[in-house]
Amino acid sequence: MAGRLRRGIVAFLVVGGMASVTGCGASGASGPAPDPDFSLTVSPARLVVGPEEIDAPRSFQVVNRGRSPVDMVVDKAGFTVGEAGEMLFEHDAPHSAAGWLRVTPAGFRLAPGAERRVTVRIDPPPGPEHGGYQVALLFAVPAGAGGGDIKLDRVIGTPIYLTVPGPIDTSVNVGDLTTSGGFTTGGPIDFTATVDNVGTVHRDFLAPRSLEVGVNGYDVPFPDFTLPRGVGRSVTARWANPPFMCVCRATVSVSGSGGTSRRSVTLVIFPLHFLGALIAVAAALYALAWLSRRRHRARLGAARGPRGRDDPARDDLGVDGRGGGRGAPARVGDEVQ
Repeated sequence: MAGRLRRGIVAFLVVGGMASVTGCGASGASGPAPDPDFSLTVSPARLVVGPEEIDAPRSFQVVNRGRSPVDMVVDKAGFTVGEAGEMLFEHDAPHSAAGWLRVTPAGFRLAPGAERRVTVRIDPPPGPEHGGYQVALLFAVPAGAGGGDIKLDRVIGTPIYLTVPGPIDTSVNVGDLTTSGGFTTGGPIDFTATVDNVGTVHRDFLAPRSLEVGVNGYDVPFPDFTLPRGVGRSVTARWANPPFMCVCRATVSVSGSGGTSRRSVTLVIFPLHFLGALIAVAAALYALAWLSRRRHRARLGAARGPRGRDDPARDDLGVDGRGGGRGAPARVGDEVQ
């Protein structure tokens, strides 16, 4: 194979405020899992710098929790966010502050179990446009010089969102709201909203201030996400336990400097399967009642038996069926023989 393929692996794994990436460890047949050869953590996992803090130095703590030493290189990169929320690194990303950071140290060696503090200073250019900017700080462990056609760089990226002093616009537009079905027989139900940041700063939708869809008194939260300046994306919330039956009005609203953006959709929940079961049970009960009544009539008919001329009940009836048979008293006007 001509040349070598070099691939970077970037981890954004947030656990307790830390970003971490772990490699393979030694295998064992039993007992507790051994420490991996490569395990690196960086804290904090993200950094938000307000306009009043932009001149203050900030720091990150890097810890080598693996069994092997690592050679660390700290770099910067502009980024944006894709439609599904994935981070996309671009050298010419809009509103990038990659050229504003001064990192100390930019490279160092970290022994197993050791930790190192990395200091970041933000130096904006004179008279920047008011609003927000973003940059990712990349903590990279370059691949070694070993053989093989695939070289793996292990990288942790920590996003930094900063706002320069001056007026800002926090407007957000909710472009659309859809459901997994306008008519459904039950849950779970998914709501998908398209959200566009049309302001000049990033917007955080993180618990306890998550973006929510309100449905007839229920609040269904969307997963946590951050929307950088000038970025739009789709987010989905799942309503796991909707009511048994309702005509629901679902609404998503976001407030900002330009007012409140709102989108609504109507959802009908009707348990057709349950209704079908009720109809089947009612039909079965009706059939049983009809059969029971028919059998009851048959038994009554059998108990009475046939009634012909010799039936004593007919002796009291006349020829015309009004009485006057044997044993009946003579009426006035009848001829007596």
